[in-house]
Amino acid sequence: MAVTPKIPGNERFSEWFAYLQRLLAAVDSGMSIALGPSPAPPMPPTVSAAQPGTAKVVYCAPHPDDESLSGALALRLRLEAGARVTNIAVTLGSDPAQRDRRRRELESACRVLGFDLVIPGTGNSSPPAGFDHVTSATREAEPGEWARSVQALAAILDRERPEAVFAPHANDFNRTHVGTHQLVLDALAVHLSRRTAASVILIETEYWHELAEPNLMVAVTPEIAALQITAAAEHGGEMARAPFHLLHPCRLLDNGRRGSEVVGGQGKPAQPVALAELYRVSFRRGSEALSARPGGRILVRSERATLDWLRREFWPAD
Repeated sequence: MAVTPKIPGNERFSEWFAYLQRLLAAVDSGMSIALGPSPAPPMPPTVSAAQPGTAKVVYCAPHPDDESLSGALALRLRLEAGARVTNIAVTLGSDPAQRDRRRRELESACRVLGFDLVIPGTGNSSPPAGFDHVTSATREAEPGEWARSVQALAAILDRERPEAVFAPHANDFNRTHVGTHQLVLDALAVHLSRRTAASVILIETEYWHELAEPNLMVAVTPEIAALQITAAAEHGGEMARAPFHLLHPCRLLDNGRRGSEVVGGQGKPAQPVALAELYRVSFRRGSEALSARPGGRILVRSERATLDWLRREFWPAD
């Protein structure tokens, strides 16, 4: 059963939750609604990180704020299964002058979400500033630099020993999102070469470009969406550049529309899911890439998000 995040005494979270509720009421009734002035950027609520347990999840974020905007399933796994979610900040953005600010904002956002945070690096910068030039062009033209990043990320995976890894899909438009996909797969191959009996669930995310073949639709409760907006708003510099936090519910609503058919099947009845995130699940075992069992699955609000559920629903049939 879905778990409502407990955020006592946080007025800003309550504002975002009310914003979601009003938007959903408008969608349900078909009536337009005047949302009025945007609420002030909220302060992070008090959310305790999950106690370390058997479920270990790594979210590889191309930029600070991706962990907030595409991490609904990771957040559900933390809240509903007690998973320890570690956000690996693959980059702190392309502008070195902004990285201190983006680090502070990211630390605050991860506190909101209850995610652990690891910021990697391959140079001597202190504190680490993430990787540079995480793009396909670097992979092709600068193999030495790319190999150092792969080894650094693989070392983090060795330490974390995740059971599930989130990464953008291969065609997510933004060059750093695409580069992060390639970097994660290369590092995962190195990591699993040292854990030959282990298998890892690979969960591909979308943001800038839709997944061509998503196979998982995850229902997002208003409480989860409001918590995501609260976290995203901590990235104040990015939200000032473009109000991704205010637009977040609109994307989730469209995913609910789209997911009923692209995941549930063409011509199938619409699912009773207003807000949703779409993913593609597959597996990595040693040097093998294992496709999921055919067909799409829908994780509804009333069902607990667990890694066991993902394995049961997606592990390839013998």
